[in-house]
Amino acid sequence: MEMLEEMLRVKKPASRLSESLKEQYSAIAFRFGYFEAQSPCWLYMMRKDGAALALELQFGNVREFKISLERLAASGAGLCLFVTSSFAHTMRLEGVRGLLYKSFEIKRQKFVLLDIETGRNLKVNFEWDEFKGKMGSPQEPLPASKPVFREVRRKKIYGRRGQHKEQD
Repeated sequence: MEMLEEMLRVKKPASRLSESLKEQYSAIAFRFGYFEAQSPCWLYMMRKDGAALALELQFGNVREFKISLERLAASGAGLCLFVTSSFAHTMRLEGVRGLLYKSFEIKRQKFVLLDIETGRNLKVNFEWDEFKGKMGSPQEPLPASKPVFREVRRKKIYGRRGQHKEQD
C-alpha cells in the first residue's frame, strides 16, 4: 500500500489539472511496476501481473459522478482511485460513498475517494485488510472498565405489576 500512500500525497497542480494529475499518478504507478492499459475509465488504467489500478477524475454533477463510478466498477480493477474537489460543491465524499454502495455491487474492488483540494480521503471496502492486520498483531488486554449494568439497585421501587411505580 506504499503506492496508494504516495498517490494520496499528490498535491493539486496549478495548471493543466487533468494532464498534470495523469502524469503524476502515472509516474508513481510506473515506479511500482504498473503499465498503461486500455479501459473504460476516462483518465487511465494501469495493470501489472494480476493487479489493476483505475483512476477517474470528476468535478461534475451527481449524474456524472454516477457515470464515473460506473466506469470504475466496470473496469474490474482491484484498486480504484476517484478524485474530486470540494470546490465543485456537488457531493461530499460521504455522499459519493453512499452512492457507490447504493448503486453498485463492488465485491472485492477497493475504492479510494480523494478530495484534491483538502487532501482528505475516504477508503471504501478496506475493512478486511484492517481486520487481517489486527489479527496478525498480538492481542492487547482490554482495559478494566466499569460494568455495563449495576449489580445492585440503589433505590427501592414500590408498586405492583401493571400499576404506576414509585421510587423511594
